[in-house]
Amino acid sequence: MLYCGRFLNALTLGEETAKSLGFDVVRMRLILVLGVAASVGAAVSVAGNIGFIGLVVPHLVRPFVAYEPRRLLLASGLVGAILLLIADIAVQSLSTATEMKLGVITSLVGAPFFLLLILKSRNTLQ
Repeated sequence: MLYCGRFLNALTLGEETAKSLGFDVVRMRLILVLGVAASVGAAVSVAGNIGFIGLVVPHLVRPFVAYEPRRLLLASGLVGAILLLIADIAVQSLSTATEMKLGVITSLVGAPFFLLLILKSRNTLQ
């Protein structure tokens, strides 16, 4: 997927522009879909279903990488790992008699973030 960084940058300008820059859009999309599916499948099989990490982190990181998709891939992976580590430490620290799930902590971060994101985008559309 890191190989597709230049294609992602070109795709932000539109499919026609990406084609005119020499990218085979259909082939590159297939590579990306297969790569994402394999990565997500492997991660979920090892760690289980943990929500909101992959949804929240790219939105948090995007301003720090100058909105460039190629740089966003690696930065999202690193920040996602850090956020997951912080959530896991919180679960271990706050653990009571009943075990708290990691997804609960990530949803406590993710749900308000997306609510704020929706309200922010709603205000800019009006």
